[in-house]
Amino acid sequence: MKYEMHTQGTTSVVKVLNSRITYAEAPDMKTTFLKMLAEGGDTIVINLAPLEYIDSTGLGAFLFGIRQAEANDKEIIFCCLNDKIKSLVRIARLESVLEIYETEEEALRELGENR
Repeated sequence: MKYEMHTQGTTSVVKVLNSRITYAEAPDMKTTFLKMLAEGGDTIVINLAPLEYIDSTGLGAFLFGIRQAEANDKEIIFCCLNDKIKSLVRIARLESVLEIYETEEEALRELGENR
């Protein structure tokens, strides 16, 4: 999975550069989550603005990342999902599992207010 990461205090912001995450990219995405958790801050904001399509295995990789974060006392939140991906998250009933914000700025602001 291609991404850019920068850290602001205890928060790492990761911009996913892939336009698609499918069964072919999901294993690499899981490995990437482990790397981000090892290198990143206590909270990781995943910016999905470039992502145009994700399938169920991609969503499964998101869940893997969240479980790994929780096991390491870290948190992963998501932002900038397009309407198609938001709809898939709703259909899969993952709104209560994935913490999602409209924009990166909103996610960072919310983190700042809650810390």
